[in-house]
Amino acid sequence: LVRHGEAVPERVDPTRPLSPEGARAVSTVAETLAGRMGPFDLVAASGKKRALQTAAILGEAAEYPAGRIAETGALSPGATPEAFLAFLAECASPDRLLCVGHLPSIAAIASFFLSHGDPVPLAFGPGTVCRIRVEALRRGGGELLLFL
Repeated sequence: LVRHGEAVPERVDPTRPLSPEGARAVSTVAETLAGRMGPFDLVAASGKKRALQTAAILGEAAEYPAGRIAETGALSPGATPEAFLAFLAECASPDRLLCVGHLPSIAAIASFFLSHGDPVPLAFGPGTVCRIRVEALRRGGGELLLFL
């Protein structure tokens, strides 16, 4: 799970693409994780420009074609863990996923898999990567492997 990189302010560009600094930071994360990422069975992102750009940068580092990135509302800012589970149910059982989204949903999805009860407080700054091994598609069904 990844939060999109730093975006330009809405007053500068209403579509809020990645800022030049945000794109560089995501590229640095991609270079840092290149040996530990991918290959991915599926790369998905919300339909927002900054999330798609982040997914493309990270996917490219893992040799995933940008044209195959799946757009889903299950990674939009207001999405719920249940919506994310429904999205996964529609997919062809991918084992290795890269999913790029927004706050608060990306933190809620991570917390869902990592906690059996109270939410896990995770500080998802722009470009944060949270790698989770999911053993079961249920609350508390995951194990945190990396938070960067």
